[in-house]
Amino acid sequence: MTDTDLVGPRSLHWRYGGDNRVLLLLVRAGLLQLMHPGLGAGVREHSDFFGEPWERIVRSVPEIQGVTFDWPEAEATAKRITGYHHTVKGTDEQGRRYHALDPGTYFWAHATIFETMVRAMELFERPFTEAEKERLYQETLAGYRLYGVSMRDVPRDWPAFEAYLDHMCREELEITPVAEGLMGFVDHPPETMPGVPAPLYRLGRKPMGRLLWWVSVGTLHPALRERIGQTWTARDERRLRLFAKVVKAVWTVLPHRLRYSPRSRAAMRRVAAAA
Repeated sequence: MTDTDLVGPRSLHWRYGGDNRVLLLLVRAGLLQLMHPGLGAGVREHSDFFGEPWERIVRSVPEIQGVTFDWPEAEATAKRITGYHHTVKGTDEQGRRYHALDPGTYFWAHATIFETMVRAMELFERPFTEAEKERLYQETLAGYRLYGVSMRDVPRDWPAFEAYLDHMCREELEITPVAEGLMGFVDHPPETMPGVPAPLYRLGRKPMGRLLWWVSVGTLHPALRERIGQTWTARDERRLRLFAKVVKAVWTVLPHRLRYSPRSRAAMRRVAAAA
């Protein structure tokens, strides 16, 4: 099977990658990234993430989704994203050198987004079969190759990817200064959010922050929960499963424009117009 067979409108990524329910695990994806020493240092020294977090997310998420939904021009989108990271390098607070385009660092950023999408869909939609997970993983590798970054040490298949995730969570991730900042951020979200009326956002920002953190904690690797000092009980797990059922029920009655991201809806319209 070639990469051409793994991308575009027939792919599973096309079906699930633009699902807005993934946004409920966005804090989780951010925490996984910021706990990586190289990624955390890059964000700390080369961005104003905590000064304008929502603005950064609004800019970044559509571009990342474009690697799936800008088909057949997705390679140009991927190369543009890679270009943003050429100058993101330096030395972290422990004296360790980092570069955003280091193969291990760059793949971890991609891996967290992919794995969070899979986790969200299994929580809010349905469990995937092993064959579907393998298909999804091969699709994400096809997308990753578009970035033009070394494939060195990239797991070859889904079982190897699961082992890689387990190793990263148990052995490599740490509480970096920016990860610690994110943990505090959920209790004190920004005062405004792009596209949301200020009075409405102020009313819901703290409950929303607590909810997103709770869902994140519940879907983390147990080793990471322990590392960040969070507990998760059987009662929490039952509540999470109930919450997931509510999300799924609400999602089915939402209009299409609220269920899928703008980038994915634009791609669907292009395909429909060309049919």
